[in-house]
Amino acid sequence: MSATFRPGWALTLQVAAALVTVLVLASWQFSRALEKTALRDARIAKLLAEPASVAAAPFAAEIEDFTRLSLTGRYDAERQFFVVNRPGGRLQVVTPLRTADGVFLVNRGSIPPPGNGAPPVPTPIDEVALVGVVWPIKPLSPMLAQAPWPAGWPKQVRTLQPARMAAALESDHANVYEREVRLEAGNPGVFQAASLAWDYSPGTHWGYAVQWLLIGVAVGFGYMVIGKRRARSQRSDG
Repeated sequence: MSATFRPGWALTLQVAAALVTVLVLASWQFSRALEKTALRDARIAKLLAEPASVAAAPFAAEIEDFTRLSLTGRYDAERQFFVVNRPGGRLQVVTPLRTADGVFLVNRGSIPPPGNGAPPVPTPIDEVALVGVVWPIKPLSPMLAQAPWPAGWPKQVRTLQPARMAAALESDHANVYEREVRLEAGNPGVFQAASLAWDYSPGTHWGYAVQWLLIGVAVGFGYMVIGKRRARSQRSDG
C-alpha cells in the first residue's frame, strides 16, 4: 500500500464486507421501488380504463384488483351492512346488488353516524346501472375477523369482510361475489364515495435505497480517513 495510506488488512476486510452488505440492501430497495412503481402505474391504468361488463359466470374466475365494473341490477335494501369503524364515526354502507350474473357487495360510500340504532338509508328501488371498482382484500387480525355479528338486518359490523358478508347472504341469495365493489361518485344510490386511493409507497423504498448508499459513502470515507491517520502515525513513530 501507499506510504500515505495504511488502513490495515483487518479493517479493509471489515469495510469490504460492510460495503457489499450496503450495496445488496440498496439494490434490494431499488428493486422493491421499481416493483411498487409498476404496481402503482398498473393501478392507475385500470382506473382510467373503460369499465368492463360482467361476463357470464364471473365467479369462476378471479377479477383483478382495481378493475372497473359496469353493473346493472337492483339494490337489496332489506339486507345491508353498516361498517362502523370509520374516521369521524361515519358509517360505510354496503348493499347487495342483484344482477343477472349474481349478487355483488356494493360499497355505496359513507354516511354520518346515526343518533341511535340503524340509520335510515334511502335506497333506489328501480333497476340501476352502476360503475364500481373491485377493491383489494385487506388482511384482518383474528380478533376483528371473528368478532360476533348481529343476527338481524341491517347488520352493524366493525370491519368490511366480503367473504363473511357473502356467507351471511347465501341463505337469501345465490352466487354472491366475495369482493367489495366501491362505487364511483355520481352513481345512483352513492353517498360520500369511498376513497379510491391506494398507496404502494415506492418513495419509501427509494428513500431507503438512498440511505443505504449514503451509509456506504460514509463507510468508505471513514476507511480513507482511518487509513491516512494510521499512515501518519506510523511515519511519526518511525
